[in-house]
Amino acid sequence: MKHLLFPIIAITLCACNREPATLVYKIVSVRPHDRECYTQGLEFSGKRLFESGGGYDSSTVREEDPATGAVLRKRAMAKTVFAEGISRFNDELFILTWKENTAYVFEPDTFKFIRSHTYQGEGWGLTNDGKQLIMSDGTDKLKFINSKDFSVIRTIDVTKSGQPLTQLNELEYVHGEIFANVYMTDEIARISPENGRVTGWLDLSALRRQLPTPNKAEVLNGIALDPATGHLIVTGKLWPSMFEIEVSEK
Repeated sequence: MKHLLFPIIAITLCACNREPATLVYKIVSVRPHDRECYTQGLEFSGKRLFESGGGYDSSTVREEDPATGAVLRKRAMAKTVFAEGISRFNDELFILTWKENTAYVFEPDTFKFIRSHTYQGEGWGLTNDGKQLIMSDGTDKLKFINSKDFSVIRTIDVTKSGQPLTQLNELEYVHGEIFANVYMTDEIARISPENGRVTGWLDLSALRRQLPTPNKAEVLNGIALDPATGHLIVTGKLWPSMFEIEVSEK
């Protein structure tokens, strides 16, 4: 009797359309925040907290006390620029601008101007993975940037359940993945830096009910990873509070 040989077919299951995990959070602490700051970027560097505030004729870069929110140092940006994302990388502080196609580089301890770089398109959010800067521009794309000349090393397309996810704003690199505020929402996407797939989704809309009133609070914007605790500090544009939260998968 002859043996029947059947071809072995390798089946690869595509994860492109996989639904992102639901992320949940626990509020660990609530801290004061400058309610006049139109938050664009928030980042810890060691125990130090840096923030950029936007607005024409009102953009600033600042260092704050992480516990009290008190502004320790502040530098006003040029009246003609709208400051956006911020990231400290290789002992330099990088700040994007919205429509001015310029990134400014400052000395972190004095806010002294070092140099500037130009880039194409708008500037929204900024973070780094320890090797390069990562930049958003309001679209579904994230650009990996050489910090020395601001050239684009590579670009990824961000997708949620197989569909492009646009309005990516403030960024934070968290344990090997990218967290991104989604503009005009109070939600955060967790994104794979390898393929751009959204692997987790965090709804922080309930934080608004924790804000003291009256307030002028606008959209959630501002994510900073505290390396000492592994918790996130989140806030928003004109929010009077910052929230320390512990995030996990449901």
